[in-house]
Amino acid sequence: MKQSCAACKQQFETSTEDLAFIKRLSPMIAGKTIAIPPPTHCPTCRQQRRLAFRNDSNYYKNTCSSCKKQVISIYSPDKGIPVLCHECFWSDNWNALQYGKVFDFSRPFAEQFNALKKSVPRLCIFNTQSENSDYTVHSSRNKNCYMCSSIIDDENVYFSDFIFHCLDCIDCFSCERMELCNSCIFSEDCYNGDWLKLCFNLTDAMFCIDCKGGSKLLGCVGLRNASNRILNKEVTPEEYEKTRHRLLTDSKFRQEFQKKVEALRLTIPVPHLWEIGSENCTGNYLFHSKNVHNGYNAKHFEDCCYAYEGHRNTDCMDLMRSGDGELLYDCCNVIDLKMSAFCNLTYQCDHLLYCDNCHGCSDCFGCFGLKKAKYCIFNTQFTKEEYEALVPKIIAHMEKTGEWGSFPSAAISSFGYNESKASEWYPLTKEEVLKRGWQWSDYEQSLPEGLKGIDAERLPEDIKDVPDDILNYTIHAEGSGKPYRLIPQELALYRKKGLPIPRQHPRERILKLSTVQNRHTLYSRTCPQCKKQIETTYAPDRPEIVYCEECYLKEVY
Repeated sequence: MKQSCAACKQQFETSTEDLAFIKRLSPMIAGKTIAIPPPTHCPTCRQQRRLAFRNDSNYYKNTCSSCKKQVISIYSPDKGIPVLCHECFWSDNWNALQYGKVFDFSRPFAEQFNALKKSVPRLCIFNTQSENSDYTVHSSRNKNCYMCSSIIDDENVYFSDFIFHCLDCIDCFSCERMELCNSCIFSEDCYNGDWLKLCFNLTDAMFCIDCKGGSKLLGCVGLRNASNRILNKEVTPEEYEKTRHRLLTDSKFRQEFQKKVEALRLTIPVPHLWEIGSENCTGNYLFHSKNVHNGYNAKHFEDCCYAYEGHRNTDCMDLMRSGDGELLYDCCNVIDLKMSAFCNLTYQCDHLLYCDNCHGCSDCFGCFGLKKAKYCIFNTQFTKEEYEALVPKIIAHMEKTGEWGSFPSAAISSFGYNESKASEWYPLTKEEVLKRGWQWSDYEQSLPEGLKGIDAERLPEDIKDVPDDILNYTIHAEGSGKPYRLIPQELALYRKKGLPIPRQHPRERILKLSTVQNRHTLYSRTCPQCKKQIETTYAPDRPEIVYCEECYLKEVY
């Protein structure tokens, strides 16, 4: 079924398989299935809408509305949103049901839900079971981590996103089981690696792409089980050490070397789909997944489509940053959610519709901030019979207003568009955002006064020449001039690894890493070796040599 996107007006297709999937995911109330209609927005606009509800990179000092303790929060204080510290949120001293509303059938759902959201206190930031990791969000079981999102079971990790089981790492994205690594992306099981992409089981490697099972590699592409190589050529251990030292201490040499790596990269074939241990999948960056179509940066997924950046999900469609989900439709930022649709930031829940910031709940509709609740609508308690009678009536009302069947509009997000992850993938100007009726944040959190300043260009090339009192300076990023500071643990890690002080703001660095990945669009191409038709995220006008999987494997092994 082809149609025009309600937002961008571009043509998109909803396949017969997609429609059958949506039918399967449609909710059942009182034994009757309530059909979810076909999507009115294209996959890109659907993803943009979900991303507008996620803030990964902006942390603010705020105040717990209950105990008045200062907290770190993902919500800026100027928004007027009541936030709670972890102790107050999880205590029995308050109940989100006291903010309950009666649904008004004369008003749109979104208008009423937004009013409810603004009134109910919420957790200041989402991190659990962690030690000395206040500046982490959507994260759990970490120790001594700072400015990270979606990290689990990590220690001494800084300025990173979507990282699992890592130790002593900085500026990494979508990595697992890494140690002493810097600026790595889509890599696993590496030790002392810097600027790696799609690398596995490497030791002492730098500026490598698509290498596996090697050591002492500099600027190598597509190698397997190799050692002592520079730009894919065998060298002596002495040559390796000498070049590595220059890369760490000479920025001009490092820039010229990166150009050589890029030139080499374009001579080595790439697979039409980057995947590890996956079967019957389309999309890109798929790890240990099966039957996933239009999946991107998905790990341990099965029977899903239009799935983005998640871990261990089954039978889901239109999903963003979810873990341990099952039978979900159009949800984002959820953990252990089952048989639900149109939800955000819900944890250990099931059978929810249009719920946000809920924990341990089931059978709820349009609720916000509830804990261990059941049969609630707009934070009001009902009996099972009352709930099953009222929900279909509200859905019928939403069908009339055109609101049923899709994730809420970015207009009711708790974040300014420029604060959200949507701005990373789909950047818009302030004027464009406001024209769409969405929000923009002008809030700026000031740095401490009295600090000395230094331009990044003036930083010493060699970390050995960086004095301790750099911690007392505000550094102005190269190019943008955006101010940032180093933390003691960060400086210690740079010294341990011999790394130069980065010259870009931390957010600029992680943004650069996360947006290195290909866009979420599939193109039809022909494998130049066997002439087989392939679908790939490499656009036809890109310079890479793109092979089908069979031809690629013959090339690298």
